[in-house]
Amino acid sequence: MGKIILLDEDTINKIAAGEVVDRPASVVKELVENSIDAEATSITIEVKEGGKSLISISDNGLGIMKDDLPHVFERHATSKIKDIDDLIKIRTLGFRGEAMSSIAAVADIELESQSGNDILGSNLLIKAGKIIENKDISSSIGTSIKVKNLFYNTPARLKFLKSDRTELNYISDTVEKIAFSNTHVAIKYIVDDKVIFHTPGNGDLLSVIQCIFGIKAAKMMLPVTYSNELLSIDGYIAKPEFSKGNSTYIIFSINNRMVRNNMLKEAVKTAYKSLLMNNRFPVAILNISIEPDKIDVNVHPTKAEVKFSDNKSIFNLIYYSLTQVLTSNETPYTESFKDKNSFGVKEIHNLNDVKYDTMNMLPAIEKALGVTEIFSKNANDGMLINKTEKRYVSSSGLIIGQIFNTYIIYQKDDTFMMIDQHAAHERIIYEELMIRSKQKNIDQQPLLMPIIIELTPKEKNLVEAGIDILNQLGFDIEFFGENSLAVRQVPIILGQPCSGAMISELLDTINEYRKDFSAIYGKTIIQMACKSAIKAGESLTNKEIEELITKLFNTEQPYTCPHGRPTVITLGKNEIEKKFKRII
Repeated sequence: MGKIILLDEDTINKIAAGEVVDRPASVVKELVENSIDAEATSITIEVKEGGKSLISISDNGLGIMKDDLPHVFERHATSKIKDIDDLIKIRTLGFRGEAMSSIAAVADIELESQSGNDILGSNLLIKAGKIIENKDISSSIGTSIKVKNLFYNTPARLKFLKSDRTELNYISDTVEKIAFSNTHVAIKYIVDDKVIFHTPGNGDLLSVIQCIFGIKAAKMMLPVTYSNELLSIDGYIAKPEFSKGNSTYIIFSINNRMVRNNMLKEAVKTAYKSLLMNNRFPVAILNISIEPDKIDVNVHPTKAEVKFSDNKSIFNLIYYSLTQVLTSNETPYTESFKDKNSFGVKEIHNLNDVKYDTMNMLPAIEKALGVTEIFSKNANDGMLINKTEKRYVSSSGLIIGQIFNTYIIYQKDDTFMMIDQHAAHERIIYEELMIRSKQKNIDQQPLLMPIIIELTPKEKNLVEAGIDILNQLGFDIEFFGENSLAVRQVPIILGQPCSGAMISELLDTINEYRKDFSAIYGKTIIQMACKSAIKAGESLTNKEIEELITKLFNTEQPYTCPHGRPTVITLGKNEIEKKFKRII
């Protein structure tokens, strides 16, 4: 007897459902896209318990004709295409005919729909993929579908769902992206009987950004409009000073379909590369309009991934359109796009004030090697002149000064050191914060006026999850209104009050590590230390340098910052003399 067997229909349907519906957010995506394809201009999305107990989608679309109702929940039944040739010109969001049958296979469903072609509407009850009740009702034009008890008959899938809050974050991400890519639709989003947001449906993307991200975020956005024979790009990107800790907020839609594509994200990140610090990511919400035959959306059953026929051209056009906006925006960041070729040696008046360029490293290196004179370029005649400068000697070594206003040059005994002032200060603050937080001894500063921070729905969930950590680290925060946070006290770090706006960035850390409390706690302290530390490019006095060096070498791990980067690069006298061939 052979080993191959034919699976029964119920098993086939549940396996197929796993490809399309892997969590509540997948159900929301598929149903809302059906509403949009039905030409709805108003959609209400309601979820309870992270979508596990209820997902309800109601729209004012065309409705489902009575004759079509028996086929809605059959596999590969669709009104969007007739044959394979239609795939190369598809403009609807759905087309595979799998979503409804997949959802029906793993949940209880109640559907009400009224088509303009029918006198009465219909009410259907579906269980285990089968229609168990079908009755006529009087209803308005459109469709309402309620999905209950998701994965009740697939306990393995139910077991691997995350907490209600985590699943809700996935749903919120999905709803936000659909709202951004379909601004002509008014979307009302309700969670556990509470309205989270309601977009106007007026076709204005900036109105949707303001509705979801808040007024302050909307004011930081720059419009992007570009068009050529291949595609058109419309949307908004944020000024560089408004950035995030991950790439979640780089959002693309193609022909109003939200998509995932790493190449598109890389194009955006490349445009911002010289404008943002490491581990900071831009905010971009862009829609690409392109002829359907230039893309393939049939890559995966979820239809979230897309392939282009010409990746290189798409990448270049995204990059070009964004850099045009960023360079025309009058901010100090635009200098980063200009070619800098000023490598001449400048006249040196004070080692702590000068901004060294490549050749200006020479004086500091000469002093570190024991040379007592500095050579600089005279601005009048271009001649090299001698300029003797008094050296500052600390109690433990010789402070030479700074280069690039970023690295401290220091000599101790026969060792030459270059110290990264930001990394060193970061190490000092981190260890002090760790000690103080364990002792619950972080000083706080009350604010005369509370800082009000607008939150996205996802960020509000993150604050609820991480509020104990934030309080323990010295922030006194409380919710203010529907989607805002009031910061009333902030921690004092090395005598300076911490910025309350830092909370927005700390939420990225909480989001990244979610349930791992110890990781969140440690990473949050690292982030606080990083944001509070002396920055690259800041000029320091000799007294400040000496204090920094003294504190650094009193820490437990003076040679690395909390991120693991080196704080100090050292060269011994013998190594230097070997490089100059003084010794063999």
